[in-house]
Amino acid sequence: MKTTLSAFSPAKINLFLHITGRRADGYHLLQSVFCPVTLGDDVTLHIQAPPSSSKAAVPVIQRLGDLRHIDPLKDLTVKACLAFYEAWGENKTADIEVPQITIDVKKRTPEQAGLGGGSSNAATVLKLLQDHHKRPLSDQVLHSIALKLGADVPFFLQNQCAFVEGIGETITPIHGLEGHFLVYKPPIACPTPEIFNDTRLTRNASDVKIAVFDSASRTNSEWNRFLERETRNVMQPVVEHKFPEWKQQLEEFSRCALTHNALLVRMSGSGSAMFAAFASPSLRGKAMVEVAEAPELAKGQWFECQVHSSQVEKGF
Repeated sequence: MKTTLSAFSPAKINLFLHITGRRADGYHLLQSVFCPVTLGDDVTLHIQAPPSSSKAAVPVIQRLGDLRHIDPLKDLTVKACLAFYEAWGENKTADIEVPQITIDVKKRTPEQAGLGGGSSNAATVLKLLQDHHKRPLSDQVLHSIALKLGADVPFFLQNQCAFVEGIGETITPIHGLEGHFLVYKPPIACPTPEIFNDTRLTRNASDVKIAVFDSASRTNSEWNRFLERETRNVMQPVVEHKFPEWKQQLEEFSRCALTHNALLVRMSGSGSAMFAAFASPSLRGKAMVEVAEAPELAKGQWFECQVHSSQVEKGF
C-alpha cells in the first residue's frame, strides 16, 4: 500500500540580518526577522511499506522532480528523511517499520538566492513524516534534527513570521506581520560560505530588541522608518563589493521599485535575491511591470508574493 503526502514549502525573506558575534566553534550569532512568503515549492512524499522480508534500518529513498541534479549526500530532503528515522530509531519504544520513500519536489524558489528554499524543503519533509507517523518524535527532538540540517531549517517548522536569534535555534513568533513583496533574483550566485568568511563582514552589528516587533500600535510608516533607520543586512555590502555586477542589478531594481513608493529595498539572507516591500498589491504590480521591462534586469527572475501566514493583522 502506498501513501502520498503533499505540502507547500514556502520561501522566506529576511527583513534584516544582523550578525552580533561569533561563537568559539565558528558559528555566527545572528538576529533577523524571517517572513515565510507565498513564493515556494511543492513537496510530495510517496511512502510505501517495505517487502515483508526486509528489515532495513534506514529507508530506501528515491527522488523525482527538480532536485535530482543535487548529490543525494548533499540533498537536504534526503538528509532530513534519514535523520528522522535515525532519531525515531534511537527514541523508539517499540519496533518500527522503515518504509520505502520517493521524494518529489517541484521547485519555484530559485536556488542560491538567500530565500531558504532548500531549508524549507527539508523542514517540510520532517513535518510530513512527523504527521504521517502520528508524531513519534517530541518537538524538542524534531527541532534538534532541524538545527543540525541547517540554521534556517528550525524556522520552517512553524508557519509565521518570527524573530530569529542565536545560530537559528531561538525563534520567537511575531503575530500579524504582513507585506507585499516583489522579489528579484539576478543571474548571479552568491556562495554563502564565501560571504560568511569574508573579512569585510560586520560581526558586531547593533543588538535589536524583540519588543520593537511586538507593538500592535505601530503604523506601516513607523515600521518602515524603524527598519530603515535601525536595521540592515550586514551581508549586503560584502556582496556589493565582491560582485560589482550584482550591485548594478540592485541599483536598477531599486530605481524601478522606488519609483512606485517601495517601503524597503534590501537583499535577503546571503543573496543573491533582493526584495522590495510595498504598501499594496497595486503598487507592487506597477513596480513589477517596470522591472519586467528593464533591459538591465531581463536575464533575472522576478516574483510577486506576500507573507504566507494564517494571521495577517498589521504591516511594516
